[in-house]
Amino acid sequence: AWVCTRAETWRGEGARVLAQFRTPGGVQGAVAAKAQDVPACGERDPQVLAGVLWKSEGGHWYLLAAGGPDTESIAATGGISDSADGNLLTAKAEQGARAELTGTLDGGRTIGGLR
Repeated sequence: AWVCTRAETWRGEGARVLAQFRTPGGVQGAVAAKAQDVPACGERDPQVLAGVLWKSEGGHWYLLAAGGPDTESIAATGGISDSADGNLLTAKAEQGARAELTGTLDGGRTIGGLR
């Protein structure tokens, strides 16, 4: 499961965004990405994209990425190159690999992944 959390101060500055990932059967989510002073995951711009490296019980590593419901496709470049239609991406990876994520939204707008 993926969760996006946004916290803002009463002053209106210093907003923080966390994307958390919880594995099936897991009790708590782990922070997959975070950002500060971005509009993502908020009222002004609810769109968000994040990814995490995950190790399966079989010992294989994967990049798991997710975008909001308006995400038409996700692409990973850099240390991992793969893409998928829709708002979910699963790609084989190596331990410690890093990828740049790009999401294409309905209407053609692109967004980058939280870091």
